[in-house]
Amino acid sequence: MTRSSIAEIRQQLQESRRHTLQLLDAVDPDIAIRRPRPDAWSIKDHIAHLVAVEESVIHFAHRILDEDCPISPLCHDVAFNQDVWNNREVAERAGYTWTEVCCALDATRQELLALLDHIPPEALERLGSHPVWGTPVTLGSVLRVPYRHERGHRDEIAALVTMGLPSPNLHP
Repeated sequence: MTRSSIAEIRQQLQESRRHTLQLLDAVDPDIAIRRPRPDAWSIKDHIAHLVAVEESVIHFAHRILDEDCPISPLCHDVAFNQDVWNNREVAERAGYTWTEVCCALDATRQELLALLDHIPPEALERLGSHPVWGTPVTLGSVLRVPYRHERGHRDEIAALVTMGLPSPNLHP
């Protein structure tokens, strides 16, 4: 891989987040926290989920950089269930205010962009194993997860903004 691959990842991360922030600017905080039923995600929950996934990406990227072919502990969980993980991570952030979850969204992206500054181009080919992102999966692929994943949730949030009400959980 060339340095342009890191530049491309950075550009995609920045562009994706810019689109998400433009969308969130239109969100009324009272609408952001509303759920039509207990098992549905609010807009705030979608943002909390994006924070959780990005934190996981950052953590696993560090492991790939620091270890030879790290295996996510989630790979050892025979009964790993992505929906359970997602809901647990959102529940852990349930106490965040709308402002706090938006600040966390910004902080995780800034941390990820700062990490890119320290990744040599050849490291993008380093491997790890993750039950959702791939076995094996390259560091380059892991670093692309946030903007690809964010797009689906942004589409769901846009639909919620248009409706003015949260809708059922979009599974990543």
